[in-house]
Amino acid sequence: MKAKTAGKGSWKERNKKAFKQMTVKQKIAYIAEYYRLPLFTACVVLLVAVTSVVHAVTKKKPVLYLAYTNAAVGDDLDQKLTAGFLDYIEADQKKFEVLVYKGLYLDEDADAENHRYVYASKMKIMGAISAKQMDMMLMNDSALQELSASGLLMDLTVIRDTDPQLYGKLEPYIQKNMVIIEDNAIEYKLNEADSYEAVTEDIPNSVNVTSFPVFREAGFDGTLQIGIIANSPRIEADLRYLAYLLDGQ
Repeated sequence: MKAKTAGKGSWKERNKKAFKQMTVKQKIAYIAEYYRLPLFTACVVLLVAVTSVVHAVTKKKPVLYLAYTNAAVGDDLDQKLTAGFLDYIEADQKKFEVLVYKGLYLDEDADAENHRYVYASKMKIMGAISAKQMDMMLMNDSALQELSASGLLMDLTVIRDTDPQLYGKLEPYIQKNMVIIEDNAIEYKLNEADSYEAVTEDIPNSVNVTSFPVFREAGFDGTLQIGIIANSPRIEADLRYLAYLLDGQ
């Protein structure tokens, strides 16, 4: 055992002496060769740590989640609907943002070519709503009918209780839409019912914003509507956004 220990010691001494005699370039090559895995692991850990810190520092907090559905919004209008609102509420654009879901498409009568796109949009919308990460939706009448029928839009009479002055300004533009209270859709699809039947109610759940200053020169065909998602947890921001659309240019 002693002989082995002495041998190890002499090997270490020879190795240390040889290392001292190496040039700087040779030392770097030696370290890179024999410590490649630990160095690589350390670099990965450092990179992940730095990335996490940078992401945490630079990540913006959404003040509002907005969706464009069946509505092609250009860059200029998009700026008004996002950065313009942040300026309106005096929010620091380096720290806050309006997070927008773009390019969503809903159409009950979509052909086979667009069916997959419609399905993907529905899944994205439902996922965002379930996560409470969708507050308002800008849309055309077709998308409005589908969302309203599904009961996904908030009854806007709630504004009357929280901000009567704002409700008074919005009231001429608030529109009632059909909401399905109950139906036999499942039974009908399974051929367990001879005809489709539904109990419906007209509820004021959208605002016709077509003539609002922000959209007046946007060049949209048809009617443009905005609604608040029923489970939105940012009601105060929703109402301020509606006030902004009324006042904005």
